[in-house]
Amino acid sequence: MAENNNGSPIEDAYRKDWKDITKHFSTSPDQGLSSGDARKKLKEHGRNELEEQEQRSIWEIILSQINNPVIYLLTVASVVAFIFGDTPEAIAILVVLLLNTIIGFWMEFQAQKSMEAIREMDKIKATVLRDGKEKRIDAEELVPGDLLIVESGDLIPADARIIEATELQVDESPLTGESVPVNKNAEILEEELQVADRKNILHKGTAVTGGRSKAIVFKTGMDTEVGNISAMVHDQKEEETPLNQKLNKLTRSLIWVILGMAAAFFVLGWIAGKEIYQLVQTAIAWSIAAIPEGLPIVASIALARGMFRLSKKNVLIKQLGAVETLGETTVILTDKTGTLTENKLTVNTFQFPEQDITEVEWEKGSPPKLKGSKDIAKNKNLRQILKISVLANDASLGDDEDDSSKKEKGNSKGKIENSKASGDPLEIALLEFVEAFDSDFYQKNKKLGRELHDPFDSESMMMGAVHKTKEGFYISGKGSTEAILKRSKSILTNGEVKDITDEDRKNWEEKNNTLAEDGLRVLAFAFRQTDALPQDDDFLEDLIYVGLIGFLDPPRKEVADSIEIAKNAGIKVAMVTGDHPGTAFNVAKQIHLSAENACKNKEVIHGKHLKKELDKKDNQKLIDTRVFSRVDPEQKLSLITHYQNQGEIVGMTGDGVNDAPALKKADIGIAMGKRGTQVAQEVSDVVLKDDAFGSIVEAIREGRIIFGNIRKFVVYQLSYHLGEIFIIALLSFTLFVLPILPLQLLFLNLLSDVFPALALGIGGGTPQVMKLPPKDPEEPILSKTNWMQITIYGFIIAMSISSAYLYSHYVWEKSEAVNNNIVFFSLAFCQFIHAFNMREANENFFNNQVTRNKWVWMSVTLCFAVVIISYFIPALAKIFSFQQLELKTWILIAIASIIPSVIIQSIKAIWKKF
Repeated sequence: MAENNNGSPIEDAYRKDWKDITKHFSTSPDQGLSSGDARKKLKEHGRNELEEQEQRSIWEIILSQINNPVIYLLTVASVVAFIFGDTPEAIAILVVLLLNTIIGFWMEFQAQKSMEAIREMDKIKATVLRDGKEKRIDAEELVPGDLLIVESGDLIPADARIIEATELQVDESPLTGESVPVNKNAEILEEELQVADRKNILHKGTAVTGGRSKAIVFKTGMDTEVGNISAMVHDQKEEETPLNQKLNKLTRSLIWVILGMAAAFFVLGWIAGKEIYQLVQTAIAWSIAAIPEGLPIVASIALARGMFRLSKKNVLIKQLGAVETLGETTVILTDKTGTLTENKLTVNTFQFPEQDITEVEWEKGSPPKLKGSKDIAKNKNLRQILKISVLANDASLGDDEDDSSKKEKGNSKGKIENSKASGDPLEIALLEFVEAFDSDFYQKNKKLGRELHDPFDSESMMMGAVHKTKEGFYISGKGSTEAILKRSKSILTNGEVKDITDEDRKNWEEKNNTLAEDGLRVLAFAFRQTDALPQDDDFLEDLIYVGLIGFLDPPRKEVADSIEIAKNAGIKVAMVTGDHPGTAFNVAKQIHLSAENACKNKEVIHGKHLKKELDKKDNQKLIDTRVFSRVDPEQKLSLITHYQNQGEIVGMTGDGVNDAPALKKADIGIAMGKRGTQVAQEVSDVVLKDDAFGSIVEAIREGRIIFGNIRKFVVYQLSYHLGEIFIIALLSFTLFVLPILPLQLLFLNLLSDVFPALALGIGGGTPQVMKLPPKDPEEPILSKTNWMQITIYGFIIAMSISSAYLYSHYVWEKSEAVNNNIVFFSLAFCQFIHAFNMREANENFFNNQVTRNKWVWMSVTLCFAVVIISYFIPALAKIFSFQQLELKTWILIAIASIIPSVIIQSIKAIWKKF
């Protein structure tokens, strides 16, 4: 880039000398910007902030609730009823519409409020050099050209090119997924590199875990790497949930059926010379009979019920439709750091001379155990390495009251469980292990007085200390394997000190590489004892080599079981991370993510190879791979798109800023509530308040149960609605009478469509639900078998009740008003009992999902009571045109009500497919 001093943001700053960048921004590396220049730049570039995702307004939420074809049709029916003076019918329909809108609005409004409560990202301060002085300013006031000063505990507020770095380490996991802190320096990088490998750049949103740095800001706000990701998030179009797609398709089909039948009846009636009002009234009755008025209400309440159940299990659902979408999920692409792992470095492996690798077994509430030999705890190398871990250590667990490092210096998103701990995560991990393994040993060595100290730096790649002991002076050192081996002249083997050979050094470098390839962060340890205090500052010489420790961000305890459940449920789980391939593979192996043969072959697709794999057609390797490493945000989007193009329903989990575009693109985005960034939580459909992968499995279980329940109550509703259509069609086309009045139908359907249907919609499901494969994402809410059930059930109901009407009409010669009551009460009681016909054919007649559901019993009892009470209250009886009926009429009603269930249950017993 030409140096035009216009102060525009710089691209590829990691490949430029920092001096050229200061010239570009007309900044002095010693004085910084002047206050006047800073004000001009702030006006030119704007504030250092990200564009927030616009929240849906109250009116937008309300409109989303009424944007439904069924709602449209019911509204038309209400208007027509008003025009023809049928005010009670019109008001009843409007009540249904109002209930549905209120329920759906309240659920989504509460979810939005919950998200506002979960936001944790506060305004932060930044230290800059302006007018030659260090100043604390609001981070939003940073501008390109500012000289930024950061130290351990600070959040980095903008993208900056490092000028100076002292023992600088940065946690970049929110941006890159890298689980361990990254060493940073000021050296120019020649090659074109991914974000995770730009060692001389500080990125907005990451945290300093150790050291200090001066850096020049070259990008702020939306121009930063985080800003680019935020822009990608805004560019992603949210997919409509599968449930909404299927409900809309179903209701459109119902509308065409209704319009066709109403038109046919109207034409035939007009030809037969019937009055227009009677034809319109019958068409309204037909519309009410055909439309399941309670479908939107029951769907909303069923989803809301699942939403509340999941909230008790630490799963926050932001939109109702997301509950059902979880149940359809066929692929879960999960981030590693903080999702599958604890996001906290721990001691994982010891490697001593003349001994196999010793792994550490952590159990909650118990001291760590070392696998292998029973005598490992007595191993002299182990005792020395534990001592060095405590002494050659600048971290603190907060157990020293005088330790000034306990002072809070910023918010690093709680990476360390012990909130009092401070320092380098690796050193904290060492102290935590020793304290947990042998507390007395830890306390004893912690009290030793430090005489000399050689801090870690990026050139020597090691650090050390000298402590006064009863035996003299103890020199301890730790660092990279290569650096420690160079400073060692001896090695402790089987309790004896021997000279170290070149072959020994080669073997230990190979052991270091093996551990590193498995994704472990490795440190080597050495010591020596002397009678006199060293006079030379470079006291880390002639050391006795002890061994290695490997560190790992361990998997969360419940993840392996949850992944096994997902596998049994036919759900593909793949890790998509920005971390190192070895680290990703090691975690995948521990949680049994891949098949055994895949683990042996270390099948991991690196980000640099992913594009080539995505371009291939019918790529079986891509389908079978369960670990993707060094993947950047754009590649995550491509991977999600690839699976969606294959017809999969994709769930994406994540917690970092780098996950946000993928969370929005996925069919179901699942963000972490504790460790998750604000950006990730904003764009997701689901937030896990406990960050537990197991909660995802519970959410999927709930989603599957809900879909099964929705299918049950849709079959229930449509089958008796079809029965109503058959009754009206049979009797109106043959006798040209209206067997049941529109108001009666609406009253009856309001009871059946809401209470028994709702009870079916909130059932507990079957325990086997997570042992079944996901249903085809293209499968509609109602399968061909379901439509067959609906048709058969509706025909049986219609034949039984129509027969009762015809018997009364022709044999008893009852009035049309009495025959109307026979149809109403027979249909009412039949519909209520019909709820018990919704058991699965392979379930026990007496013990099944429906009979175990207390809400079904309560709702059926309530509906019977409401109808009977309405009959005995004169005012209601008059409104609904009820007549005083004889005992024999009630017997006919009872027979007509019970016969359909007897026939249906007999069919289920004979033909299981029904």
